[in-house]
Amino acid sequence: MLKRTVLFLFLCTSMCWAQGKMAFTVSMPQPSNHTYHVTFRCEGLQGELQDFKMPKWSPGYYGIGDYARNVSNFHAIGPAGHELAWEKVTKNTWRVVAENAPTIVLEYDVFGNTSFAANNYLGDDRGYLSPSGLFMNLAGHLQHPVTVTIHMPLNWHTISTGLEEVGGEEDTFEAPDFDVLYDSPILMGNQERLEFEVQGVPHYVAIENVPVQVDRKRMVADLKSIVTAATDLMGHVPYKHYTFLMMGRGGGGIEHANSSSNQFNGASLTTPAGYQRWLSFISHEYFHNFNVKRIRPLALGPFDYGQENLTSMLWVSEGLTVYYEDIVLVRAGLMTKDEYLANMARAIAKFENSSGRHYQSATESSLNTWNSGSGEGGDRNTTISYYDNGAMLGAMLDLKIRESSGNRRSLDDVMRGMYEKYYVQKKRGFTDAEFREECESVAGTNLEELFSYASTSREVDYAKYFALAGLKLTEKSEAAPGGSIGLDTRTEEVPPNELPAGRGGRGRGAAPAVRLIVTDTAAGSTAARAGLQPGDRIADVDGVAATPVVLNTAIDAAMKAKKPGEAIKLHVFRGEKEMTVDVEVAANVKRTFELSPAEGASPAQREILNSWLRKAF
Repeated sequence: MLKRTVLFLFLCTSMCWAQGKMAFTVSMPQPSNHTYHVTFRCEGLQGELQDFKMPKWSPGYYGIGDYARNVSNFHAIGPAGHELAWEKVTKNTWRVVAENAPTIVLEYDVFGNTSFAANNYLGDDRGYLSPSGLFMNLAGHLQHPVTVTIHMPLNWHTISTGLEEVGGEEDTFEAPDFDVLYDSPILMGNQERLEFEVQGVPHYVAIENVPVQVDRKRMVADLKSIVTAATDLMGHVPYKHYTFLMMGRGGGGIEHANSSSNQFNGASLTTPAGYQRWLSFISHEYFHNFNVKRIRPLALGPFDYGQENLTSMLWVSEGLTVYYEDIVLVRAGLMTKDEYLANMARAIAKFENSSGRHYQSATESSLNTWNSGSGEGGDRNTTISYYDNGAMLGAMLDLKIRESSGNRRSLDDVMRGMYEKYYVQKKRGFTDAEFREECESVAGTNLEELFSYASTSREVDYAKYFALAGLKLTEKSEAAPGGSIGLDTRTEEVPPNELPAGRGGRGRGAAPAVRLIVTDTAAGSTAARAGLQPGDRIADVDGVAATPVVLNTAIDAAMKAKKPGEAIKLHVFRGEKEMTVDVEVAANVKRTFELSPAEGASPAQREILNSWLRKAF
């Protein structure tokens, strides 16, 4: 929501609760110091001790932010104006000796100088609040209503947020609980204001970084088309209003239930290619208000803000959103069928040319994302992106459902069914098994092979599934640096009782002994010809000591270092047997792909293609 504001001193709130009220006031007396001053007033309290907590992470970003490190000058004040004693009992918990005070006012400062959608930023130019990193909560009271009042510098005039305004209170917003508060970023400054309606629902656009030569009318029209296509697909507009925060000074986006934080280089919108990438980016973050914010795995709500919230289903939550970002553009008339197929072919090539696909599945990538932060970073030689992999799996699921149902059903029906069953009716997230059950129910057939592509690193038969829409997948290969042996593995720590003689009794702080477990070998590969089998335990590579970091990447490093025809020496255990296996390095190739209409496609296949990649309006 966007509104013109003036400075207003806020001392109380109109939102009450049976056990008292909670209200924040945020001021920024000297923005150049990058420091927010926060006042948190809690009323209706009981108890000798009160714990106040700062979340460790932000909804939408799967990485620990450790926001408490930015807090300073903490004070707790009782009803008589005297300071209360307190101790910091964990990294993110301040325990206040409340002395049964019915009201406590916290005062603290938060430093923010990182321009990223999951972090706070304050400068002379603008302010951005990532609520998880700014607002503490009273332990055990996340469901309490709360208000926020903003005191901006006098030369700023716009606040943009998905929060609701409090009637009659200037610059004051309310949330029914802290989950909503933590899911509602706030942008402050002098943003440009645009707006449009879809089905009578207002949509606001806050722009701070787009050059004047970019056509605003076109931007609004295209955003409206995206929202219309997505809500038509899902059959519902699930919010009272929606706010697009279009920000510069960084990259990346984070979705929220009724807003999105979108950081990008505004100058890129001046080129056709850059503008098209921006449309896909915004379409992705917008579609998340359905997939993730409402259709979500059990782990993704209600949240535990004190630790990682692990799920193996981010290939669905993020990957299928990547799939739908461009499907929505096709439906909206903002991307052609040929452009879509070219994008999909490039995504297949990117995935197939990554060595990580031999080491990690989409479900493993989902579980491990907290180690690197939202699926980005980490060792790209031994990991994959569930974004890329999930998008391809989404396309193949969609085509298989269409073919199995005689083109009467699609993945759209799965998404609508999940929305109605788990968000509207059950008001909870779904399990891994429930998602698969919904897909198979809609398809009317077993989808074991497709779900095995998500849970293993086996080779994917893309051609089989795209042929269901009368498409031919053409592959070309050319020489590329490095080598290949066609081996899939996972890492496993060695139990102490299985350590070879002389390796027991590791000292404190020593790295645990690990080994690679062979999970698969590619048909016809040099690993298969060398006789390696699933279950084989690789203890070392070319004599490299087994540590979690080194061994996991040693095979890939060896392939890069050796020429085709040279061998990698693996120390392998198979059951009780110990052996040395020499695996020849084969020449590496770069693969490119093209999707095009196949000659002789049947009428049924052509109908699937036409209904799949259709313009909706």
